[in-house]
Amino acid sequence: MKQFFLQRSARERWLILIFTGMALTWWSMALNSRVGIQYRGWQSASLEREAQELWLQNRDSILARVASAGQSLDSTKAMDSAQSFAALNTMLSGLNAELGSQRTDRTDQFALHSLQVNIRQVSLSAILQFYEKLSAKAPYLGIDQCVLATDRANSGLLNVNFRIYSIEVIAPAK
Repeated sequence: MKQFFLQRSARERWLILIFTGMALTWWSMALNSRVGIQYRGWQSASLEREAQELWLQNRDSILARVASAGQSLDSTKAMDSAQSFAALNTMLSGLNAELGSQRTDRTDQFALHSLQVNIRQVSLSAILQFYEKLSAKAPYLGIDQCVLATDRANSGLLNVNFRIYSIEVIAPAK
């Protein structure tokens, strides 16, 4: 290889060195990118593992709090999916709102119903009034997620997306 290189003219040697340097630079940048992706993946997995270990360490206290919360809920105030839909429909009267489809997650003791609500072109005071009505039904009806954005056509109005949940207490089977 050395003899091949030395048999070339000075111009060819420089070109070989330049192209080899460019190839090495390109390869090292690609390698650096792949190493960075792997490092971020490792970091993410490590953080996720730590979070899961924390949940597992606190498992007994979490289960105890869930059990006590379940005992403190009044099953007569809890709402099934139809009742929560009707209550939300009443609270949203007068607002430009769309109700999405409902999703239900069930456990042995509870059913958690969630519903996507989109309210378009509404004032902040109307949103606060809706929030007050919703807060009166807590903890049986509440906000799981909220996204506020100003309306593009009218900056004085808001577009709001809520994910609202309701809790239904499931009676044990006899």
